[in-house]
Amino acid sequence: MSPSVYIPNHGRWVVHKPAVLDGWTYDQLTLPRAEVSLVKEKCSDDRKLAPVIQEFQQLIENDPELFMYFHKMFDEVRRPNSDPDHVNDYKELMVTLNRIITQAPRFGGANNLVMGVPMYAVLAPFCNTPSGYNIFINAKVNAQLHKIFDVWAEFLVSPESRYVLTKKDQCWFSSTALDVMSQRLGTSFYDTWVCRDSDPDKHYGFTSWDDFFTRRFRPHMRQVIDPDNPNLITSACEAYVHTIQPNVRALDKFWIKGHSYSLSHMFSHDPFTPLFVGGTVYQGILSSLDYHRWHSPVDGVVRKTRLIPGTYYAARLDSDSDPDVVSRSQDFVAAIAARALVFIESDNPAIGLMCFVAVGLGEVSTCEITVKEGDRLKKGDGLGSFHFGGSTHCLVFRSQTPLKPFPHVQPGVLQHVNSNTFYIENGTEKN
Repeated sequence: MSPSVYIPNHGRWVVHKPAVLDGWTYDQLTLPRAEVSLVKEKCSDDRKLAPVIQEFQQLIENDPELFMYFHKMFDEVRRPNSDPDHVNDYKELMVTLNRIITQAPRFGGANNLVMGVPMYAVLAPFCNTPSGYNIFINAKVNAQLHKIFDVWAEFLVSPESRYVLTKKDQCWFSSTALDVMSQRLGTSFYDTWVCRDSDPDKHYGFTSWDDFFTRRFRPHMRQVIDPDNPNLITSACEAYVHTIQPNVRALDKFWIKGHSYSLSHMFSHDPFTPLFVGGTVYQGILSSLDYHRWHSPVDGVVRKTRLIPGTYYAARLDSDSDPDVVSRSQDFVAAIAARALVFIESDNPAIGLMCFVAVGLGEVSTCEITVKEGDRLKKGDGLGSFHFGGSTHCLVFRSQTPLKPFPHVQPGVLQHVNSNTFYIENGTEKN
């Protein structure tokens, strides 16, 4: 398998033009809030910051190191001279974040770039600066971002967030949005997804933005092929292939470009780590337009689950002017971002113990595990889900597993959830 590649359209989160991001962010300073009661309770005066954003500003101003970095990162961000519309300082940034937590993500076009992950769209230009890096790896900043996401999540799980689940322009049930989603899947929205109502004017029965985001495929859409064949391993997520990396080490320089995985850091020094040294990591990135639930790639038993706190916007620094640096840092973030581990003992001894790793990035920080230790799984059974935006995931196998990818498993190629991705050598190869 060739090394992973950066996917220019699918698997990226924001547009490659910094001026587009800056213009969208600048617009947030003047756009009106969503007129919803929950938001008014959180921040009744349009000119006043919500308490959780006030806390963030106070954290910046009370910590001399953060105060310095939040000034320097605005000087370090690369912008063309012809780009006058942008947020100028950390105070304007707070106002912008304040607006975002009163809104649900809107439909953003064919690739849903910018609007699908609005918080990252604002912060992306700063993620690839030295000062921005120091900010986004800071434990106090990540703790405050977690608080901000919690407040935003209260709105996104509320019925008021359904104002974007309508047929209006830039909403998810507009004719353009439904056409884009239908073209991606080859069938209509209603025939693809489990809906509680057939009427888009009734939000197709979805109770909130998050309910829509974590929607389920109808049973016929992503069936497991040859479910009784123990030598087939299926895709755990609907995701674009990033890389397959063999011979992974317990400790490695994951911050250096070259797609190195550091298992001890990925697993947060879990006692199971030594069992996977020398094994293989498969990684795929999810699109904000696609399916966000996880499914078991094998028959087996859950041996352990873990939720690991981490960063949200830290990325590997590079010299690329494209602001979507997090999408270029997939292997890097697997070691440091907020993530979930599900260790599964396969019924097939040739596979043995394997691990599913869900990595929550940016506002997609919520990893919800829905299985527990001792649960018996059939291939395709649910493991959990991401919430609120794009994300990435890994499958990790032991060195003893004679793992072979199917020929169609190539960087940049979409792997449907429950589709056959690997087979056991000397077992049965079947698409």
